[in-house]
Amino acid sequence: MATGKLTIENPDAMASIIDALEQVASESVLRQATVAGARLIFEEVKIRAPIGDRSWQSKGQTRYPGMLRDNILLAYDKERSVEGIRATYLVTWSKDAFYGRFLELKEHGSSREAAQPFLRPAYEATKQAAADKFGEVIDRKVKELTNG
Repeated sequence: MATGKLTIENPDAMASIIDALEQVASESVLRQATVAGARLIFEEVKIRAPIGDRSWQSKGQTRYPGMLRDNILLAYDKERSVEGIRATYLVTWSKDAFYGRFLELKEHGSSREAAQPFLRPAYEATKQAAADKFGEVIDRKVKELTNG
């Protein structure tokens, strides 16, 4: 069993690095990293969103082909986020494209309609790239804050 002393030759430099690492774990950096990954999923959902073949009316508003795609949003979810620990973003749609929730139900199809999956396949196709992007942002911040 080794017994020995730990000697810190430059305590100011060590304190500086610890301070920098605390900044990396800050709410701001976590949100930057999370949104960078979430943007990849968001873009893939927009590409895969179903586009109808005709316009239709609902509550006096015309719904046009591609309206769902045009109204997909990336939104910060304050309720599911925990400051300094977890930043949660949702890929969702605006209230003008409320019918997106009905299409979401068609992810698996029904006895009357074929499946029209777009949310789950978009997530599955980009989840690793999103995780990689998250890591890239964290790595970049560590290098910035610790001077390399």
